[in-house]
Amino acid sequence: MAITWRRPKWEDIEPGLSIPGINWREGIEGVRQDIQYWRVLFRDPFFMAAVLESNLAIQGHHLIGFGAAVLVSPGFADAEVARPRPDIASRIIASVRSGSPVLATRNDVARANACHGIDVMILCSAWRDDILSPAETHDVEALIPSSFADAAAGLRIRRIVSETANQSAAEFHRRSVEYKVIAEFPELGRSTHLMTHASATAMPGSLGNVIFRFTDPVLRLRDSDRNLLLAALNGATDEELAAELGVTLAAVKARWRSTFALIAESIPNLAGTLPGEREVRGAQKRHRVLAYVRTHKEELRPYAWKAKTPMEGTKG
Repeated sequence: MAITWRRPKWEDIEPGLSIPGINWREGIEGVRQDIQYWRVLFRDPFFMAAVLESNLAIQGHHLIGFGAAVLVSPGFADAEVARPRPDIASRIIASVRSGSPVLATRNDVARANACHGIDVMILCSAWRDDILSPAETHDVEALIPSSFADAAAGLRIRRIVSETANQSAAEFHRRSVEYKVIAEFPELGRSTHLMTHASATAMPGSLGNVIFRFTDPVLRLRDSDRNLLLAALNGATDEELAAELGVTLAAVKARWRSTFALIAESIPNLAGTLPGEREVRGAQKRHRVLAYVRTHKEELRPYAWKAKTPMEGTKG
């Protein structure tokens, strides 16, 4: 038996939210009504989520874990840290319903990546611990942070706030020295936990170090370049890229040329050549570029180049 994680499809969301220990049932309008607001979250470009599944059914279940997080505005995060209250996820969903979401905008993320960092709110995280063996539970607890680290790669994280709604999740957070409890609500069986840049990086070799590690991008990519590269990372042909991006095949080819030219300005041997080297062409050039951005996710995230300032506040 093998337990793995993957990015969710829309049809995974409701089954994932139905896992015992996820407190979304106490949302603003009830289960069925709240799903429409989760659809908004799901479509957000910075929505981070993962499902854990077993290749063999465990007591009839293949989907055995689900977690989701969003990036939020600095004001909302400051208020939640200063005055923790239960039901963080419900307040985020309520903001979506009101038409004034507290989700971070693209500009928020671009400025945060160039300056002080972005705040992450964990909406939910639970797994079917009642049907897992100790070995399976160990596998799940290892997959949860690693899947989160992958989803957050390329972002300059400032703080992570997580509200636990079941005993297993609370114990998992307490065993992580990077998290500290900032509020407890014993009557509800919940607690709120905070991880900061300082608490994560104080533990060399921890996964928190990976999550909070950030390297400034080198390539000055435009949105059109990022969209092209993100779409191409899945191995799409130019014809498939044209359909996905809603442009002509000629426009895709022109965009590749433009993107290669821009990249060559920053890293000449990546999408072009250094003096005296043999010219890199076609598929080889594309392979080099995609291999680079696949391992340098910061290049594909918004970044406000003009906002670059010293990192005051990052270690708070």
